[in-house]
Amino acid sequence: MPAHVLLVDIAALVAAVAGFHMAFRQRTVRRWWGALQDARGAPRPAPRPARPEDEDPAHYALIIFGMMLLAFALVIAGFATFYWLFTRGGA
Repeated sequence: MPAHVLLVDIAALVAAVAGFHMAFRQRTVRRWWGALQDARGAPRPAPRPARPEDEDPAHYALIIFGMMLLAFALVIAGFATFYWLFTRGGA
């Protein structure tokens, strides 16, 4: 398999893992985001009162964006790999 197909597959794998985490592991993503802000020295916003996840406006946005990123990554990896397999790999 040529290097450019492997590169696309690796990039798609990274995007798929990120999309999965955004959609299904939101606490982990929010903890990483907080750690990244702390490492950059950005000021932390004032703590908000705890609300259930269903009332958080970012909850559904993360689910939608995560699923879209996951699906996009799978389609791009599939198109790149299967195009190579059907045009050059079988010969």
